[in-house]
Amino acid sequence: MNTTYTKFSFKTLYSIFAIAIVALASACGKNDTQVTEYGSLSIYNASPSTATHDVYLNGSKLNSAALPYAGGVKYTQLTAGTYESKFTIASETASVYTKTGIAVGNNTFSTLYLTGNTGSFDGVLVTDDFGTPAADKAYVRFINLSPDATALDLRIKDATTNLASNQAFKKNSAFAAVDAGAKVFEIKETSASTAKTTVEHTLVNGKFYTIIAGGKFNPGNNERTFNGQVITHQ
Repeated sequence: MNTTYTKFSFKTLYSIFAIAIVALASACGKNDTQVTEYGSLSIYNASPSTATHDVYLNGSKLNSAALPYAGGVKYTQLTAGTYESKFTIASETASVYTKTGIAVGNNTFSTLYLTGNTGSFDGVLVTDDFGTPAADKAYVRFINLSPDATALDLRIKDATTNLASNQAFKKNSAFAAVDAGAKVFEIKETSASTAKTTVEHTLVNGKFYTIIAGGKFNPGNNERTFNGQVITHQ
């Protein structure tokens, strides 16, 4: 049987073919497009040791100068995935502590704190949940990184309530909204009424801070006494 194509049928076939090609190209383009996801990680030295440290992430050194106590590396943007961090004594290459399985998720912020001492180092990974901050408040959280401390509280001097309560070793509170300005923070044992140590800092609206309880109640050789430190997340 002979088939006769009219002008209309050719146009119709061409249109169908063209639409199919465009759809196929679009589908291929979607499959080929890779969206890279990123998260951010900061790292701080909160070990009571008096030593300074270098830190490596997946084999690459992050710090330009040795990390002193309460010193750290600000947020580094990373491709979402799993990482390994290695701490060494400054200017040495041998690991004193290696933490594996550090998960960096898309659009997340996290901080890794080195704590403990030679033979008992540990890394505490904390998610930094900034939420939706108010422009007229500063935000403060508390983390207990003193290896021999009891459960601890944090309060502003002369306040009637705590900013954080009953934080055991390696535990942290959520960020709490605080009025900006000069503050004296008191760190005390949950079981006591008087401050074990204090730390002063001037808070700025819109900023996030972590107050670290560090050092040791009973320090050994080359270890720091119990103290408070403030880091600004940036």
